[in-house]
Amino acid sequence: MKTGFSKICINPPYGSPIVGYYEPRFTKGILDNLYVRAVAFNDGENKALIISLDLIELGQKYFDALKDTVNQATGVKKDAIFINCSHTHTGPLVGKDPASDKESDEVYDAFLISCVRDAAIYAIDDLKEATIETAEAQAKNISFIRRYRMKDGSVATNPGVNNKNIDCPLGKPNETVKLVKIIRENADDIFIVNFGTHPDTVGGEYISADYMGYVCSIIENAIHHTQCMFLQAPQGDVNHVNVSPSKGEASISEIDFDGVPRGIKHAEHMGRVIAGAVLSVCSVTEKVKSDKISFKTKTVELPSNQENNRLEEAKTIHILYETGRANELPYKEMALTTAVAEAERIIKLQNGPAAFTFTLSAIRIGDIVFAGIGGEPFTEVGNRICRQSPFGQTILCCLTSSAGTYIPANENYAEGGYEVKSSVIKPGGDDIIVEGMIELLNEL
Repeated sequence: MKTGFSKICINPPYGSPIVGYYEPRFTKGILDNLYVRAVAFNDGENKALIISLDLIELGQKYFDALKDTVNQATGVKKDAIFINCSHTHTGPLVGKDPASDKESDEVYDAFLISCVRDAAIYAIDDLKEATIETAEAQAKNISFIRRYRMKDGSVATNPGVNNKNIDCPLGKPNETVKLVKIIRENADDIFIVNFGTHPDTVGGEYISADYMGYVCSIIENAIHHTQCMFLQAPQGDVNHVNVSPSKGEASISEIDFDGVPRGIKHAEHMGRVIAGAVLSVCSVTEKVKSDKISFKTKTVELPSNQENNRLEEAKTIHILYETGRANELPYKEMALTTAVAEAERIIKLQNGPAAFTFTLSAIRIGDIVFAGIGGEPFTEVGNRICRQSPFGQTILCCLTSSAGTYIPANENYAEGGYEVKSSVIKPGGDDIIVEGMIELLNEL
């Protein structure tokens, strides 16, 4: 096996829209750089590319355009191009922003596509003989279930720090950090880190890769001649918010407009914890077979979450919010965000479609598989796939190669909460995705 690495900065220009909230934001400066990173693999017969982007997400036309461009430039087959978005909420708009109703700039779109193309070309040009090793560790107390049963029986997403009305969290975070360590001859080693928690830690109007960028920079600074890539794992129901923080934890964030604590120091802290977990095992990794590349994609149809019996109510909420009269609605902070997101979903789906096509993707590198799902699956959806996977090392990623939405587990729909109310997928979509992914992995 030969592997190569490259990265290119993709910072947007001053004043460009930042996407991630139902509030408009525009770039005022750069806290830390955004990158496209690419890792190339070549077994002598087939090539594959793992690409990470410091972006919140991409629409399907952008995933398709990127794959087309990379395929034309490198000859790597489209199914062997794996593109993962980090989901930073302090990155540029690509497509249309529902908050500002603005479209991304065509010049930036073209710039982004050219950067991804060039990163792929440079990674292939960097191919060197390599062996691959893996390890796992735990990143404790930085990822928390963000959906809570309240004492009155209701369910709330991000109900606020030190909220005495919280009864219990609805789930358990996956604190596993997975490391793929690529040792190369006469070249920098490559670390691929896989961990999942919703990256909305920084906030504001300054560009940042969030905690994922710090993971990469801390590892690269700690281990000379090492390059690092971060791949976002399922994170639809987890984030950085400890609702019962210590004084030290509370001191690294400030309560933002929606009641969520955020701050660059919190992103740095999370980066240190995850990087620390990687550093704790990077010297005791186990070599795995990495002789052959195979790859495959599979499409599944997920039923649409239409709800036209509440269309008039949704339109009222939408109009009040869009005209600056949100104070007339009986919601505040995250409850307001939830109501607005639910209304947007109902309006968006009033005329269909009846189903959505999701693409599942997988690239096998010997005994390791990189598996990708579009959208934001809940933690347990990801856990089910990993438990059933025929591979000893499954690097499962969300927001990958396919547009998507929140993907709750079936039982979560009766509970409610922001993610469920905004999801365009009906109950049962999780089973379709899990079964489809396991079929795909078995076919590899």
